[in-house]
Amino acid sequence: MTGWRLLLTGPGEPGFNMALDEALALAVRRGWSPPTLRIYRWQSPAISLGCHQPVSVLQGFVDEAPAALRLGSGQAVAIVRRPTGGGAVAHAEDVSYALACGSQPLRGRPSRTLYTQFHAALGQALAARTTGRYVLHTGRTKSVPEQARCFEQPIADDLMLGLRKVAGAAQRRWRDGLLQQGTVAAPGCSPDRVALCIRTAWAEVFRRRFTVDALTAQERVLADELWSHPWTLSSWPPATPSASNRSR
Repeated sequence: MTGWRLLLTGPGEPGFNMALDEALALAVRRGWSPPTLRIYRWQSPAISLGCHQPVSVLQGFVDEAPAALRLGSGQAVAIVRRPTGGGAVAHAEDVSYALACGSQPLRGRPSRTLYTQFHAALGQALAARTTGRYVLHTGRTKSVPEQARCFEQPIADDLMLGLRKVAGAAQRRWRDGLLQQGTVAAPGCSPDRVALCIRTAWAEVFRRRFTVDALTAQERVLADELWSHPWTLSSWPPATPSASNRSR
C-alpha cells in the first residue's frame, strides 16, 4: 500500500465545510496536494442540498424534521449547498467525509462501482466494531429524485442497518479527478469509531495507507476565497437569506 493524506478537521461551520471540500478537490486536481480524505463533523445543525436540488425540497423538513433539528431555542439551522449531487441531508450528530483524488486511481472504477465498493467495505468495518448487521440496499433506483431527502429515500447500494439507512454519498467527477462527499449516521457507534471505519473502508477500496496531516496554507487560502460565495443559502425555519457569519 502507498500513502494518501488524512485530514481530521473536527467540527466546522456548515458553509466552510462545503467550501473546504471544494478547495481540497481543486488542490488535488491541480497537483498542489496528494489524494486526500477529510473526516469532519458539523459545528451546528445544518441541512445540505445537492448541487442541483431546488430550495423547495426544504418544505419536506418543516413537519418531519429529525429531533436533533427541532430547536426549541429558536436557533436557525444553516442551509448549505454541496458541490456534489444527491439528496438533501440533515446534519447533526453524523460524521461526514470528503474524498478527493486525481483520475489515475479511478481507472476501472465507474462511479457506481466506487460507490458500491466503499459502502460494502464500510459495512464490514462497522460490523467488526459493533453488533449490527449492515447490508447494501437492493432497490433498483440508482439516483435520487430532485426532491429527495437522502436518508429517507435509500437508493441502490446505500448502506443499511435493518430498515434504516446509515450511509449515503454523492460524487462529482471531472476528467482530472473526483470529489465524493458522504455522511455516516451509525446508531450506537461513537464518532471516533465511525471515523476509524470510514478511514478503514477507503484504505481497503484503494489499497492505500492514510497518513494524518494538516491543511496547507494554500488550501486554507483557497477555502477562505471559496467561502466568500453563498455556500450558506439561508436558515431554517425559513428566514430572509443571509450570508454565513464566518465564525468557525
